[in-house]
Amino acid sequence: MVNYPANPDPGPAVAAVIELLVRQGYDSTSVDDLADAAGISRSTFFRKFGSKEDIVFADHDRILARVHELLAGTTADPLRAVLEAALLVFGHHVGNRKTSLARYELLHQVPALRDRELVMTHRYQRAFRNHLLSALPEGENRELTAVAFAASVVAVHNSVLRQWLRAIAAGEDVEGVEGIEREAREAEARELAARLGRELGTLADTFARVSAGEAGSQAAGAPRPESGRPAVVVAVLDPAAGTERILQAVRDALA
Repeated sequence: MVNYPANPDPGPAVAAVIELLVRQGYDSTSVDDLADAAGISRSTFFRKFGSKEDIVFADHDRILARVHELLAGTTADPLRAVLEAALLVFGHHVGNRKTSLARYELLHQVPALRDRELVMTHRYQRAFRNHLLSALPEGENRELTAVAFAASVVAVHNSVLRQWLRAIAAGEDVEGVEGIEREAREAEARELAARLGRELGTLADTFARVSAGEAGSQAAGAPRPESGRPAVVVAVLDPAAGTERILQAVRDALA
């Protein structure tokens, strides 16, 4: 179960800095401005965050550490453990609604930051892949399964996240008094997590069926490909592809 704490990370300092960058402009905002917004000195800012670019994604360092901790301590099925880790990341975004939206807007204002976003995305994908490589049963297709499943989970997660962020940016956010708004947001968070869980569960079931079919064929003495190597399949998708297109591409590639 993914929890959505009332005062989750990032702290007020990081949230204030990202909001300032959106409001004042990335290039127009100095490090001194950012340090003032964070309530710290210039030297502390550099020591704690490194640079203006680093602070935009500073909260993800902590979430990535939590992902590593979750995967290192789990005894769950490897595919399901990765799904739980992806839901943890999604919960961070939903729990930090304003900061997530501000960063989304900032990335549209400053295309150069998207390269850094890709680096962060790859770090999550690598954490998922490494866990699968260490936890999946040995077999000639273990590496292929780990790489493909990790990439697919990240793609589905990001698709659902983008849809949510676009809806907020388009003005479909909840309005009302604080208590009603909080209840509506908590309900929305649960609904989004449930939807992502269903999408990822479908993905895990697809991979599990293929793996079970391959294991059954080998146990029954079915002939291997002449090369003796697993076939590699590649699905090429538009970056804005929705979850159903992603899932269908994976099904088609694995068929």
